[in-house]
Amino acid sequence: MAKKGCISICKNNYLKVVYAHRNAQLDVLGKKVVKMCTTLGVDGLNELYDKIILVDEDAPMTPEQIQAYKKYMPEQLWKEDLDWSTAIGYTKDATKPLMDGFPYVVDYAGFLPSWRNRFRYLIDLDRNVLQVTKGGLEVISAPEEVFFSSENYVDKICPCVVGTFPLDNIPADWLEQCDAFWGTVMLEAKPYADDELARDSNVFESDPDGQHDYHKMRFFLGR
Repeated sequence: MAKKGCISICKNNYLKVVYAHRNAQLDVLGKKVVKMCTTLGVDGLNELYDKIILVDEDAPMTPEQIQAYKKYMPEQLWKEDLDWSTAIGYTKDATKPLMDGFPYVVDYAGFLPSWRNRFRYLIDLDRNVLQVTKGGLEVISAPEEVFFSSENYVDKICPCVVGTFPLDNIPADWLEQCDAFWGTVMLEAKPYADDELARDSNVFESDPDGQHDYHKMRFFLGR
């Protein structure tokens, strides 16, 4: 299953957001983000931010951009008339273009509040910290309201900051610290239909086929 997420880089209180369509979980993309931070250092991250050129997802890719992007996608999916939506959707490693100095990033700031944004990595150059957030939402509609404490409800819970680390001294056990904190979070099941935030989220879109029972849906808040 695709695990969506993003890498946000903040400088002078302005965000540039890199979208990750799959494998955004901590033990995959998270490790690559940490490696990028430790490899580039604070000065290198500042230079990276300054070089990023934000583009619109619907803007056409130039022939040069299409050729340059070939190595970031599965070979069988690359095509001569590549578009940005396809390119970012099949990017194997969201940090690789950044590390290579490929300057173009689709402006995905609008994805930040999405419930589908399950794993969020904020490189905050104003505070010199890396902030790791787990969250997101996946609609559940079980015939019985039974929730097991052994289940990992990471894809059904309101965003929760699980770790904040200095950019110039990210500990080797950062992942273990995030997992340990996550283990202390109390999950509270909330009725979907009774919550204004859930009702207004972009996940609950029109459903002409009536596939979901609105009053059986639940989402989880981390406390």
